[in-house]
Amino acid sequence: MGSVGAMPMAVESPDPASPEDLRALVEARLPQLIPAGEGKLAQAGRDALLSPGKRVRPVLAMMAAEQVGGRAADALDFGCAVEMIHAASLTLDDLPCMDDAELRRGAPALHRRLGEDAAILAAVALLTEATRVVVAGALPAEARLELVDLLTGAVGFEGLAEGQMRDLRDAGEARDVAGLRRINDLKTGALFVAALRGGALLGGARGEELERITDFGRAIGFAFQLCDDLLDVNATAAEVGKDVGKDGRMLTFVDVWGEGRVRAAVRQSLNKAADAAGPDGPLTRYVIDLFRHAGAV
Repeated sequence: MGSVGAMPMAVESPDPASPEDLRALVEARLPQLIPAGEGKLAQAGRDALLSPGKRVRPVLAMMAAEQVGGRAADALDFGCAVEMIHAASLTLDDLPCMDDAELRRGAPALHRRLGEDAAILAAVALLTEATRVVVAGALPAEARLELVDLLTGAVGFEGLAEGQMRDLRDAGEARDVAGLRRINDLKTGALFVAALRGGALLGGARGEELERITDFGRAIGFAFQLCDDLLDVNATAAEVGKDVGKDGRMLTFVDVWGEGRVRAAVRQSLNKAADAAGPDGPLTRYVIDLFRHAGAV
């Protein structure tokens, strides 16, 4: 398919100058895209989506659009759709049959507050709504189809779902570095790649330019998973707002390489990202600041 082109702006605003302003746009837009009903499903969906978060993926999508010469605001709704998928994945990951988490974003996990039934159905609804947000846009049909294909591919048999299944079912088996990397690419990297690639498409990227943004997404996706592994062994639940020590029952790169080499791998991945997107560009600076704040570099 050809270049997606630009999605009509969802808000009347000039392109923001900082990631903080982009995040503010996302925070203002998300409540407009989720039903405001009083029923339990609507409540569960809003709780899952609107609970405090960094909104990294939608910010990256908008910054990718700008990186290739487009307008950040043109990728706002697409970025919000990515955030819906992320919220759904966290809700499912926290369930007793998966990671059995108690905390998420500093509060009791959704299934512990509203029940497993509400959590599962809210996740399904959010995944569906993410698709609807893209389909309901004013882009040409071919462009909308390309974005839907990108998002659904990041979730299904070659994305989040497959990564989570491998993480759960391979936990008791020996894993080599290649197997661990594959799990990380599926479970964490796929959605980062989708967010950045979709944002770049909306900014008008094509060819080599689009592939550089995709390479950036792969690099930082791996770095984010490595950072998460580090936080699981070094941070407290109060610091990260979620359970820690949950990875103790499964093999991670911290087990295989040790903390020192994992930190080196984070820096190496960020260097690869900088090579793809430019060492001094806004995308690279934003991501490096995130890792510095997390204490991973």
